[in-house]
Amino acid sequence: MGIQVGTPVSTDDAPGEVWAEHWPAVSLFLGVQTQWRIAAGMGGLFYQGLEYPAIYGHPAFTTLDPDTQQTRLEQLQLIEAGALEVLNRR
Repeated sequence: MGIQVGTPVSTDDAPGEVWAEHWPAVSLFLGVQTQWRIAAGMGGLFYQGLEYPAIYGHPAFTTLDPDTQQTRLEQLQLIEAGALEVLNRR
């Protein structure tokens, strides 16, 4: 069920494995991966980013101490930036 630590994840852009130290951020991303803010127009869909209230309310985030929340948010933003680059390719 889902990706596990050390499980090979393979896409055209990112072959490899999820390293154990990255797993908490990847796990949080997988938990909110359906929470995208999307703009639709004549040019099609444009992914703007994750809905941050969904992140702040996710149990994997709310149970962390404030310092760890800040670290996790920064890690999640790196994943988000990479995902946006792929999602918004034309």
